[in-house]
Amino acid sequence: MKPFTIQKILIPIDFSETSLLAIEHAAFAAQLYKAELILLHVIEKYWENFSIITPQIQVTVPEDFMLSIEKKLEEVADDIRSKYGVKSDCITSNGNIFTEIMSVSKEKEVDLIVMGTHGASGIAEFFAGSNTYKVVTKAPCPVLSVQGTTKRFGYKDILIPIDDSIHSRQKVNHAIVLAKQFASKIHVLGLPDKDMDEVDLRKFEVKLTQIQEYAHKCGVLCDKTTVNGANQAKMTLDYANNNPVDLIVIMTDQEENITGRLIGTYAQQVVNHSKIPVMSVHPVVGFTKAWENPY
Repeated sequence: MKPFTIQKILIPIDFSETSLLAIEHAAFAAQLYKAELILLHVIEKYWENFSIITPQIQVTVPEDFMLSIEKKLEEVADDIRSKYGVKSDCITSNGNIFTEIMSVSKEKEVDLIVMGTHGASGIAEFFAGSNTYKVVTKAPCPVLSVQGTTKRFGYKDILIPIDDSIHSRQKVNHAIVLAKQFASKIHVLGLPDKDMDEVDLRKFEVKLTQIQEYAHKCGVLCDKTTVNGANQAKMTLDYANNNPVDLIVIMTDQEENITGRLIGTYAQQVVNHSKIPVMSVHPVVGFTKAWENPY
């Protein structure tokens, strides 16, 4: 498994307050890691919706509009360079937002995508922030989603929820890498399956202890807590809301632990409803104990 590092950070922005806040989070991290930022604005081709009805009509992005967007993006980059002293490049493209983010992230081989999200509630759970959630689940690298309520930068307390799914512990090294850079404490939150018997619960607690000991060996403060209940996403969010936590690190493969089909999967619920940043990590198939591999 490739060690987690941050050298290139991609930030898709639409100039909303939330996306500009995401840039600040990314720039703060880039300053510590001496990483470069890539600011991406995608002009979505709404006119393509008309192609089926009126294929004879060809509409293109006006050149002055494109130049205006590029100028605005460069102004944002200049401000970040001045404020944080980090390298910031700009890309303006047109097309489908999700497709362009995927294309740029792969072409530039970015290590982290930072995106603003507006969250969701009720029936909107399935639709709101759809581009963010698609990126979270499909991106070739970890994705940091930031809500507009997150005004503080840096992560002094990092929460890693651990369930009994096969890849759950792969996020441990990501959390440790971040903790060492930000001088953070890690909080391991055990989320045992509600159907575990006493023997399985003891085995599960051993896993949590192993993670805690590994963090200590890496020079990172770490405590552990186990909570029980039916909705693991709610338990994760409740812990984050009731404790001094700045960041949640989750896996994107916890679909087998769906915690309420009417309101989405674990990752979707946490990303949509967390008041603090969430880093979503993709599992590496066939590597079930990445946290045991020193980086």
